[in-house]
Amino acid sequence: MRLWREDEADRIATARTNQATAHFLPFIPQPFTAEDARFWLRDLADQRAAGTRYNWCLADRQTDLGLGNLTLFRLEHGTGELGYWLHPEAQGQGLITEALARVSRWFFDEYAGQQLLIKTASTNRAARRTAERAGFSLLRTEPDKYKLATGPDALAIYELTAPVAPPAEEQDV
Repeated sequence: MRLWREDEADRIATARTNQATAHFLPFIPQPFTAEDARFWLRDLADQRAAGTRYNWCLADRQTDLGLGNLTLFRLEHGTGELGYWLHPEAQGQGLITEALARVSRWFFDEYAGQQLLIKTASTNRAARRTAERAGFSLLRTEPDKYKLATGPDALAIYELTAPVAPPAEEQDV
């Protein structure tokens, strides 16, 4: 995991214009151009500097090729929300699951957060399976609360909470 680079704008544009990404994330302008990607990268840098949003590129370990994105945002009162997408050629390899585990540990241990949420369309089976594989539990669904490109869908909200430390007398000294 690393930060995205500006020389990856074309790759970001391809991933964010992917049909599935466009369907499940209709707030992303379509088509999403390389210039849109450069603006997005500048905006992310500003938000990271302000401590309001953290964004990581999931890169191939051997080639350093950007494969996907993980974002931690809506950081308020010990709670944060995670969002993710993958380049079409990287889907189905477990990359997001591993990244969610790493960021969750960081959020709970270093950031001292208490609750992480993942919100997705109920029909987004891939995103839901990924959340579950990463240890998130379905908190609730809300009918017609998720806007898809084709109309409303139910919102599925997943939760992961900070591990509870054992009582002091049970901790190793």
